[in-house]
Amino acid sequence: MVWVGSRVVAWAAVWASVGVRGSVAACTMAEFPCKNKQCVSLDRYCDGVQDCSDGTCNRTYYGRVGSTYTLEVNKPEKGTLPHFCQLTFIASGDVYGDLVQLSIDKFSLGRFESHTAAGCPDGYMQIEELSRPLNAGYWCWGLLGPQRVLLGDLGHDGTKDGPAAFSPQDSVMLRLSYRFLQKERAVLRYGAPYSPKYRGEDVPNTFCDRVFENCDKKNCKVQSPNFPGMYPRNLTCHFHIRQTRVPDGKVALIRVRQRNPHLIYIKDRNAPHLSREQQMKVGAACHVLHDYLVAYDGRTTRAAVLATLCKGGAPLSGITSSGPDLLLVFHASPFDFPFQDSPRRRTFGFELDVEVEFVDRASTAYVRPGELCSHEVSSRGQRSGYLQAPGHSLLPNTTCWWRLLAEPSEVVWLYFLHYRHVHHPEMPPPARCSNTLTITDGDPATATAAPPHLQLAAPPDNTTLAPTLLGRFCRPDKLPRVCSGVHAPGPYAAPCPPAESYVSSSPALTLSLSGGRPPPEAVPCDRTFTLRPEGLFASPRDVFLFGRGGSRKLRCVYTFEAAPHQRVALRIIRSRMGAACSTEYRHASLRYECSHGGAAGQPAIWVRERPWQDVAMTRACLCATPRDRPFSLLSYTPRLQLVFSVPAMTAHHDYTHFFFEGEYSIVDTAPQDAACDATARRLSGRFGNFTVGGSSESLEGAASDPCLALPRLVTATDGSFLFLRLPGHSAIQDSCGAEARLNVYAPGGLAPIASVCPAASHAYTAVFSSGWRSAPGSGRGSGRHQHPGRRQQETRDLLLEVAGNASVPLRVSWVSVWRPLQTAPLSPAGADLCPHRCPEISACLPPQLWCDGEAHCPAGTDEGAAACGLLAAMPWVYLAAGGVLAASLAALLAAVVVHRRRSQAVKAVAAAVVENNSHGVKSATHDPLLPPEKDSW
Repeated sequence: MVWVGSRVVAWAAVWASVGVRGSVAACTMAEFPCKNKQCVSLDRYCDGVQDCSDGTCNRTYYGRVGSTYTLEVNKPEKGTLPHFCQLTFIASGDVYGDLVQLSIDKFSLGRFESHTAAGCPDGYMQIEELSRPLNAGYWCWGLLGPQRVLLGDLGHDGTKDGPAAFSPQDSVMLRLSYRFLQKERAVLRYGAPYSPKYRGEDVPNTFCDRVFENCDKKNCKVQSPNFPGMYPRNLTCHFHIRQTRVPDGKVALIRVRQRNPHLIYIKDRNAPHLSREQQMKVGAACHVLHDYLVAYDGRTTRAAVLATLCKGGAPLSGITSSGPDLLLVFHASPFDFPFQDSPRRRTFGFELDVEVEFVDRASTAYVRPGELCSHEVSSRGQRSGYLQAPGHSLLPNTTCWWRLLAEPSEVVWLYFLHYRHVHHPEMPPPARCSNTLTITDGDPATATAAPPHLQLAAPPDNTTLAPTLLGRFCRPDKLPRVCSGVHAPGPYAAPCPPAESYVSSSPALTLSLSGGRPPPEAVPCDRTFTLRPEGLFASPRDVFLFGRGGSRKLRCVYTFEAAPHQRVALRIIRSRMGAACSTEYRHASLRYECSHGGAAGQPAIWVRERPWQDVAMTRACLCATPRDRPFSLLSYTPRLQLVFSVPAMTAHHDYTHFFFEGEYSIVDTAPQDAACDATARRLSGRFGNFTVGGSSESLEGAASDPCLALPRLVTATDGSFLFLRLPGHSAIQDSCGAEARLNVYAPGGLAPIASVCPAASHAYTAVFSSGWRSAPGSGRGSGRHQHPGRRQQETRDLLLEVAGNASVPLRVSWVSVWRPLQTAPLSPAGADLCPHRCPEISACLPPQLWCDGEAHCPAGTDEGAAACGLLAAMPWVYLAAGGVLAASLAALLAAVVVHRRRSQAVKAVAAAVVENNSHGVKSATHDPLLPPEKDSW
């Protein structure tokens, strides 16, 4: 595949065949001149047979954007040589495109001999861009010594019968397809509109030289000519990267790298290989085909060589200069055949990212040009300090030394705050172990070391011992001791014991380091948004990340991080995840879900966050999102993630089949109440309740949710299940007219296990933990009870989310329950294994909740007369009223009895007086009960 980068392009091809003269002579008087400069005998003129094979050649081709065109050039007939054919392709702009893409499907011409000299003696093909000088590179095909060459890539099934396989009896000399592209659609070369790539400034009167300046503020990309298509032959490109703006006291280091293994592949073999090795090659291994990239530590080719690279299919960890200039020189041999053996079939050339790092000029992270990488620290001038490895690439066979020298009566204490070892499986030996750290007790420069028994004393005279090796670290499975907690902030600081550090037994300690490269990042499309308060983002448009570029699956994670008092507002403008997947809005839960239900192996866009550090929550699953119905969401936490997942692709799929476009913004929220932090919203216990919904502004005096609509997590205790009691009825797709839903999830679940239409009434909906329906004792298990002390693999916690606007306070309660046992070991026959049972839900309650004055069973069975007795079952208000009434009746009865007894006593006295008077008996004195006759009232 060839991408031609100018708007008006031409493909000039000069063809010849085996045994044909190299010169082109004019036709004689006995010959007819064809337009393609062939000569046909006059007796063949107008004989009904087409002898001039110039129907395809010597023409100009146009086309429309979005269409693919195919043409063939047949082999010339004998007697029509020499043969010349010119094909011109013009992209005239607008709907006719700005770029031309040529894909060679079949090619058979001449004989290939060498990559460097006289490689195509019997005929060749050239490609010329009118906007560039002719570089005189040649393509041909034939035998390379006695070996047969297979053209092009392999077929999709890995066999040799691919579309470019050559058959000697085939009459087609060239078959190609061509397309016309618009520049803004060529994002792999020029970048997305919102993040354009800076490809450097052209150097006048050169074919491909470019200059990059001040890449600390630009998105600099170093690309091979015609990237991502095949680069031309017979070229040498100079890419000079320099940094002119440097802060005071700093030194600029230039680094080039490529984390994406699909975007770097420089041809390294003189025949297509079948092993598909994913490994970089270095040094002399790149001089077989003479296509290679050289990095110079400076501005000219007279500077030191940092690396010579070719091949690819693996990440390039990084090449870093020791100053503000880095020169990359790319060389391609003059002769080749036009098929490149890329592991991804369509990856050609390279693209490198440019980074600029500023380091302190006086630090050990910088080695001045021309100086040795050697540092010496003495306790006479500095008792303690920090050491740092160089931040730039080291030249071959370079070793950095740090000599820590103490007084004779002192020792050296060394501890590592941070150590990073990078393993390079993509690099061939010996580069796999280029990071070698050596720690030595003593000073190898003087070869003196104190014996162990003189650890804190000065060594005796004439003591000369060989330094002791404390450790050599080369591979990632063996690392030095690291004491990272000694400088932790505040109360988190930890001491650094001898087991996490190194203490010399002599007054000297030496470190040496050879090589070193920063590690590559595994996923090239992951993004984290933290700085900008708003912006656009989209799925990758790199064809090499999709099936058409050779990838079988893709997973990109977009992370949005805000301050603790902020939230992330997400909006997906449009999306598509294949033809078989659609987005469905569930009215029952007020959620967006994928039509496949989140099945494994299906493409989807997942929106997730973690309301608690160990609990993930899936907010939505998206597939197809039309522009007229965008998806919007506000996060619960300051951190939100969007996962773009395509588990399986074919060679037909690319970024037009799977994509999304969106925007985000950071929203300020009111300071969160301490009662609403993650810890307060994580509830536990054998039973309890909480309130959700409502607002203090709209409902005066009513209980409201102080945490607004933040989710709650109820954790199960002792391995029991949770029974959640929600006010309202189960929501079906169109059965709820409320503006809110109560969605209950199992933590980490993809969709709610229940959705409730809330209502402030006496109707309730019961929801159980995951596994309750299939728990032992439910008729679908072993018949055994899951004891409270045991746990199944699935979580039994429940997460409650309030979706929509819940304006009425809603009280939610939970109880820990478990299934009744059918049989239990060591239990007496006839024993009741569930004495505290809720028959309406077939569950056992903890004994602490039985008859505690609050109903936990849905029907109140645990507080009924059968459970607690007659008096215990009667309400205490009625019992108190009955007691008062009984006491009143008893007092009234006592008053009546007393009154009756007094009346009877008075009547008895009066009767006795009457009886005495009737017998004439008089008292010696007057009767005290009667007043004197003379007294006046």
